[in-house]
Amino acid sequence: MTNILFCICGLGLGHVTRSLSIIKYYVNNKNNRIFIYSEKNVLEFLKNEFPNSKNIILIENKNPYPDLERGKNNLEQTYYMIIDGLNMPKIIKKENKIIQKIIQQNKIDTIISDGIYGAYSEQIPCFLITHQLEFQISGFRKIFGKISDPYNLSIFKKYTKILVLDYKDEKISIAGKLAPSKYRKNKKFVYVGILSQYHKIKTKKDIDYLVIISGYLKEHKQEFYNKLLNVLKKKPGKKVFIMGDYINDYHKQLPGNIEIYSSFKNLDKNKIYNRAKIIVSRTGYSTLMDLVELNKDGILIPTPNCSEQVYLGKYHLNKGYFNIILNQKNINETTFKHNFHNTYLIKNTNLPKTKDSIKLITQTIEKYGKKQ
Repeated sequence: MTNILFCICGLGLGHVTRSLSIIKYYVNNKNNRIFIYSEKNVLEFLKNEFPNSKNIILIENKNPYPDLERGKNNLEQTYYMIIDGLNMPKIIKKENKIIQKIIQQNKIDTIISDGIYGAYSEQIPCFLITHQLEFQISGFRKIFGKISDPYNLSIFKKYTKILVLDYKDEKISIAGKLAPSKYRKNKKFVYVGILSQYHKIKTKKDIDYLVIISGYLKEHKQEFYNKLLNVLKKKPGKKVFIMGDYINDYHKQLPGNIEIYSSFKNLDKNKIYNRAKIIVSRTGYSTLMDLVELNKDGILIPTPNCSEQVYLGKYHLNKGYFNIILNQKNINETTFKHNFHNTYLIKNTNLPKTKDSIKLITQTIEKYGKKQ
């Protein structure tokens, strides 16, 4: 039996949702035992996904990353960026010690990490899944990216391979400068395409707007929800809100043909996603990959001050791939418009999908995952 340690970043649910297809691949092979190391909300999500699986062992991460780029204004955000920047090397070092103990106690053969930078080992093969090789921070805080990029590169060197979630062809890149061209020729970095938890099915498109209230920066969540609720309750059609909360459990109906669910728990999420005509969400990278996977139309709004999402919002606005509202304060009936032409390039391009990516990822892990 092969023991695989899968470490998943708990900043939001994007890391676990995109990695779900890989986890399922290994879980379906009964010769594997999967140890998953992550935070409580992620583990609750996985309990819902694998309620009866006997070859999954969940380990709670009690040394989580801080809510990176938090803060309600520039001064507060800059303060936390300095504090977190100084603390992250210490957190990752402590994290690595925890990982080493897990390896020894459970005789781990291979590590797969999605966004956990301390999940590496010199003794066994280790693989890091990421889409962000460099930071794209604008304005006076750009210096933080310049300082962090060399540190990230030093971390990348500790892994057997870096599995980059983007297309190798820059013409159809989804990540843009988050995964710049200089890495595309480096054999350390394997561009594997996209990963999504969803797959296409034939079903009636009877949800006009599916709203995903996601993200770990909670100080922006209520305003995002309120503004979307105020706009959508006036629009015709069926609206479904998914709040991304797997710890609490609730469901309610509101005027305006609106349904609110705490999460996808006990729901057929793949069917719900396929039923949607338009997805309304953040410009999180996992959301972008979901839309590409299903050729879905999207209205996307970056989380305020989140440099990655702000960059992706501007990048895809310029590309014309999705409908983007760059500032959530500007969400109103005038700005909340959908232009089907904006998703023309994504919807009419025969791009490789998740099944192709899983094949490449698992082949890479099998090839380089053997002890040298």
